[in-house]
Amino acid sequence: MSRRIFALLTGLLARTPMPIGYALADAAGWLHYVCFRSRRAAARDNIDAMFPDAPEQERERIVRGMMRSYLRMVFEFFRLPRLPRQTLRDAVEVGWDSIDRALARGKGVIVTCCHVGNWELGAVALALSGRRVHAVAGVQFGRWLSGSVRDAKADLAVATIAPEDSYRKLWRALSRNEAVALMVDGDVFSPGVTCRFFGRDTQWPSGPGALAMRTGACVVSAYCARTGPGRFRIVLEEPLDPRDFSNAAELNAAIASHTERHIREHVDQWCIFRRLWPPAPAAVGETVTAAERIRA
Repeated sequence: MSRRIFALLTGLLARTPMPIGYALADAAGWLHYVCFRSRRAAARDNIDAMFPDAPEQERERIVRGMMRSYLRMVFEFFRLPRLPRQTLRDAVEVGWDSIDRALARGKGVIVTCCHVGNWELGAVALALSGRRVHAVAGVQFGRWLSGSVRDAKADLAVATIAPEDSYRKLWRALSRNEAVALMVDGDVFSPGVTCRFFGRDTQWPSGPGALAMRTGACVVSAYCARTGPGRFRIVLEEPLDPRDFSNAAELNAAIASHTERHIREHVDQWCIFRRLWPPAPAAVGETVTAAERIRA
């Protein structure tokens, strides 16, 4: 049943004219903002921590943009399986030099990504360029659709590896000189390591640095930003060679620095709706005091 629903949804959205689709996505983004209070509050807490000196109105504008961008990405994602491959290639502005330099060493490449713009299209574009891609991803769009999503990615030449799968699958992909794509700002922070991120100590996934150190694969930090309706630009950093770092912690810190800059440049397209940092002690105290006043 889920596969039938997925096929119906992808077919319907692929036939939807782009202006109408984005208008519907923006309307759904407004409902997303209004109805999902916990997601809105988490996004706002993150933005408050990241940009404490920004005006209140600007921080609220960013949060609205984040929630709108997520629904635009959903609209774009469900169109992917039905679009001609050349249409997908033409939609993306990119140069693959960094990937090619990393692959030239014969040890594969680890592509670290953040949830900016349309990260799913970024993996598809890399796969359609002729490079074998393995993307680590958990449950997407709910458990009942997750299998269909994996199948759709496989049809687009992106192999999905679950986070609970063994390290051996990643090692094998890199040993075949293929690409492994890892999201570094999602729900994979625990267990992890501590990195400085937006000026704060942040739990950061240890996997990218550790995997690079063990395999010798270079790391390329990347993101796929939306530049207009149905138009995107993939930005790829220079490869990070694990031989240039004394340990995995230093390499992870460099990845975190790249990722912070990517998010700063396109923060209203950043789609993370969980708190990255615990409330400050003062804020906790103020919350308790307010609650006591209410009870009194």
